[in-house]
Amino acid sequence: MAIIDAWLGYQRVRRRIPGLSVGVVHGDAPVFARGYGYADEAARRRASETTGYRIASISKTFTATAVMQLAERGAVRLDERVERYVPWIRSGNGPAAPFTVRQLMSHTAGVERDGTPHWVTDRFPTRDELRTRARNGLAVLAPLERWKYSNVGYAVLGEVVAAASGQAFDDYVRAHIVAPLGLRQTGFAITPGVLKTLAAGYGREYPGRRRETFANPDANAFRPAAGLVSTAADLCAYMSAHFPGSGRLLADLSKREMQQPQGLPTDDGQYGLGFAIWPLDGASIVGHGGGFQGFSTAIGMDMDRRIGVTVLTNVIDMHGKPLLLGAFHTIHQCLKRIERRPGRPSRRTALRRYVGRYTARWLDLDVVLIGDRLFAYRPDNERPLQDASELETIGPDRFKIVDGPGGGNVGETVVFETDRAGAVRGLRWSASPMRRERSVLA
Repeated sequence: MAIIDAWLGYQRVRRRIPGLSVGVVHGDAPVFARGYGYADEAARRRASETTGYRIASISKTFTATAVMQLAERGAVRLDERVERYVPWIRSGNGPAAPFTVRQLMSHTAGVERDGTPHWVTDRFPTRDELRTRARNGLAVLAPLERWKYSNVGYAVLGEVVAAASGQAFDDYVRAHIVAPLGLRQTGFAITPGVLKTLAAGYGREYPGRRRETFANPDANAFRPAAGLVSTAADLCAYMSAHFPGSGRLLADLSKREMQQPQGLPTDDGQYGLGFAIWPLDGASIVGHGGGFQGFSTAIGMDMDRRIGVTVLTNVIDMHGKPLLLGAFHTIHQCLKRIERRPGRPSRRTALRRYVGRYTARWLDLDVVLIGDRLFAYRPDNERPLQDASELETIGPDRFKIVDGPGGGNVGETVVFETDRAGAVRGLRWSASPMRRERSVLA
């Protein structure tokens, strides 16, 4: 996790993200959790793994989980028309046909995306206003015509949950997902207690202008689509419950169905029932991104390896997904190299003195240990180990670059420079001298 830790810290500064919280879970065990920067810059409140964030559309995964729980009980049928559960719904005029619960869950119902300008006005529609709008029809395309993302569709799914369960949507999620998993800092209500730990949400950065700080509006009828507040620690526990074999939330068959592509390609992969499926390194990452006024978030799970990652930021112009996929790529690359060549403890101890960040005029390099080999990568890359250079010992403090990008220095020599006490002070990367920064990796 040291590589991810140092890389994320670098990325936060480089991308000028006010605050960032990250969590990694393996099976049932949290293996890494940390905050970077400030949850509130004005108050100088540091971000941590227990800082609250508006997790936005990650809320959709909770809503879809609730629907699947009701389907397991026989209270909801996924391929039933939605109006069976909410009779006030209409599918619209023109070519649009009645849509199903499954189509709403997979964003294939053809329903309009938002319907009102709440992302600009900070005023989200009430349930009564949603019903009024639905009388004129919500569909703008025929079902299954194409994948079309819809917050309105998930607002309607919240009404399906309420109707099928006999509980208010918020109450159902609290009783059947939040409480059983012990998610103590996850909920919909923006109460004074929540505001104490909630990060401040910041707007886009303009030259010569300070970032706007946003208010925290109630998502009202859009709570099922984007209303939850949560933390990195809670989301790790939530992802762990979604791993097959966990025995929590849902039967494994339901989990597999949620994670199964529904056939229509999205802009960057596939979509299941409440979860996106993103291709990465020959595997699939199952997760969801989110964007709210002042927040950008993402969760992702490698189901085969039972690894979950969450990245939460408190700024509107930084998508959490690139950082999430960069973290997963790093994990995959480390596992691949370790499986290929397990580390020898004695060799790791001897090489550890070289680990650190080195800087020069043109670039920064992080030197890291993976197994019992040294690698160097640029921490400004979105996927840091994609073009990493592998170093092989050829003498005291001397290494050869035996693998790396062709546009770099593969085949050339790296010499680490030490002081009289033997402490590493810098290196010479081929012909280029670099000084050692305060260690962020050792």
